[in-house]
Amino acid sequence: MRAGQVFCTDFALAQKEPLAGTGAMAERHLFIRWPKGKWRRPRYESAGMDAALQQAIHQSYGPGRYVGLLESDGQPDLQLVSFPDGRTALPSSQQEAAGLIRAWAGGTALEGPALPRPVILCCTDAKVNACCALYGFPIYKALREQAGGFGFDVMQCTHFGGCHFAPSLIVMPQRSRYGRLTPADIPAFLASIAAGDYYLPAFKGRPDLSEIDQCVEIAAAQWAEAQGYRQRDIRLLGPALDTPTGATAHAQAGPARLRVELQQQSFHVHGTCRSVAEDDGKIVLRWVVTSIAETTELGLA
Repeated sequence: MRAGQVFCTDFALAQKEPLAGTGAMAERHLFIRWPKGKWRRPRYESAGMDAALQQAIHQSYGPGRYVGLLESDGQPDLQLVSFPDGRTALPSSQQEAAGLIRAWAGGTALEGPALPRPVILCCTDAKVNACCALYGFPIYKALREQAGGFGFDVMQCTHFGGCHFAPSLIVMPQRSRYGRLTPADIPAFLASIAAGDYYLPAFKGRPDLSEIDQCVEIAAAQWAEAQGYRQRDIRLLGPALDTPTGATAHAQAGPARLRVELQQQSFHVHGTCRSVAEDDGKIVLRWVVTSIAETTELGLA
């Protein structure tokens, strides 16, 4: 890493680009255990892969599907691991692995043993982005030391998006995405997810919701916790409605009804460290909650 280098995560923090609303992700994930020292960019050209395996990985990307690599971490190289079902398979050859990957892409589930515990995936893929090593690897190490006591296994993996929110994490099988965790956050993060809650300071939003609804739900959950309610007491009340200055949404937090005001704001974004060094980035519109308050309005039931 070059002295004086500006990292995309630091740039995003300086721009105050929000995490909330960035929880979108693929519905199905498949990972191949492959030694980290052999990871390359693109991942399907990693060292030691034969042509059949490379093609199967490359051609199995698609809408709602992600194929990546896991560090072996003492497990057999070439083992396949799928999420959110948590199934595994151990092919006897790269050719067999290629066939299983293609079948998975076509909708066939892996048929090997299920993973014994929920998993936290942590991107440490420096081949794609420097921030994922700079911020991701210390979080991975902290999680490896602490997550077992909370009932989670931890796996380091290749890039799955969100470089400039590093460290990038996914909790499986819940498919919950997190960013910008620090080692000091880890005990509270693990306690929250072990209790079945989201760790709101680093939560990006439920992937089955739109960007605006993710923002509303997170703001409502933060309000609810501050008032002594539980996250599970949150319910969105209909879609957000456009206003002359942005949008208005309503949510239920226990017995309280909330009115949430939002605006679209522009942010200068560099999605990777390469972008910081090589181009001007781009301007992105993002929904931002500007106010939240209890209301007597009914909203939509």
